[in-house]
Amino acid sequence: MEQQQYQNQTPMQAEHQPMPSQQLQGGEWQSNLCDCSPCGSCVLGTFVPCLLVGRTADRMRDPTMQTADTLNSDCLIHGILMWTLGAGWVYSMLKRTEIRERFGIPGSGFGDCCTSYWCPCCAVIQQDKEVQARLPGGGPVDSQYQAQPQMEMAAAPQQAGKDGAGGVGQYQPQQGGHQ
Repeated sequence: MEQQQYQNQTPMQAEHQPMPSQQLQGGEWQSNLCDCSPCGSCVLGTFVPCLLVGRTADRMRDPTMQTADTLNSDCLIHGILMWTLGAGWVYSMLKRTEIRERFGIPGSGFGDCCTSYWCPCCAVIQQDKEVQARLPGGGPVDSQYQAQPQMEMAAAPQQAGKDGAGGVGQYQPQQGGHQ
């Protein structure tokens, strides 16, 4: 009777495969400074801008928002500056400059300063919309349990150990229909 032996198989592993970068580079801001839609962003930007600043910073780190945290360090820094010193616009300006430099948006630190100081709620809304527009669905993707192509079964010549039993990883069909 013929024995079959399984070939060595590579174990299934989780693979980390980054998605191709879909970042838009250069050009002007994608949204107007006075465009306060959607309503949720407008409410956040007006009443609790620290949450919107934090959400935007999380999106910059991970566009899939899988690791997002409502009260992250960016939110807390902005909130503390805003509520204690009235200077949340300073942190917003720094984040605006970071966004502008990352995506190659023309402008200057002076322009970032003026926008963040004179239009603080509009600035954080525009920044959030810009990051959303320039990082659509990018970021890390974990694909779990991908089968390797080497997983096949092949026939092998009959090999029996000293006790007549097959070696490790061998399959021996039983003769006859009953045991």
